[in-house]
Amino acid sequence: MENSAAGIDRISNLPDDLLLHILSLLPIKNAFSTTILSKRWGPLFRSLTDLFLDDESVRCKDAFLHFLRFVDTVTLSAKLIKTFHIKCDSKHWNQRYPVDSWIQTAKQHPVENLQFFSTFYRITLPPSFFTFPTLVVLKLNHFTVPGNIISVNLPSLKILHLEFVYFDNRENFNKLLYGCPNLEDLILNISFLYEMTTFTISKGEGGEFKILSNLISAKMDSPDYVPFRAMYNLQILKL
Repeated sequence: MENSAAGIDRISNLPDDLLLHILSLLPIKNAFSTTILSKRWGPLFRSLTDLFLDDESVRCKDAFLHFLRFVDTVTLSAKLIKTFHIKCDSKHWNQRYPVDSWIQTAKQHPVENLQFFSTFYRITLPPSFFTFPTLVVLKLNHFTVPGNIISVNLPSLKILHLEFVYFDNRENFNKLLYGCPNLEDLILNISFLYEMTTFTISKGEGGEFKILSNLISAKMDSPDYVPFRAMYNLQILKL
């Protein structure tokens, strides 16, 4: 009786929804390894909507290239992506690697939470990066925003955190804020490579400022980024 009970595959008898929940709690590499168990596990893995990718364990160039291929596989096979986090700790990063293609893949999904963190290398974003109509949370660390932003369309964005982000000029930064009409939480630690313009404010009917009117919390390493009169509903400010 004991041997018979030990041979029962209880996990395979669980419903897909429960198995998918279990997979979502695992590190993504462990979740991916389940795809070799049986044909049932492949579609389950591809149904994960929250992708957390971290190259922290990468120690050599070959392992780093394997990580890049792994990210390609995961992003291209996903059925629906809502959360997309990438943490780039490896010293092997440079501009030749496919950040642009990952972003373009993410744009094909209704992504709500996008977070990119880079430690050693400042990665340049593609000009069309800031067009995510479904995005609610955007956090970037150690990136450069080029001088030729095509457009900004972030109507759903409520949380914007920019840490060690470099803008070619202030005009691009202004354009970014104009494209976030529903912003509520803002963290800025940014630099401008070239100063061109100052922040301008457009007024709505009745003389009320339209820009950042929903902002309630802000943390900035300089008060010069945004004039206080553009944040008139602010409840929390840290400088």
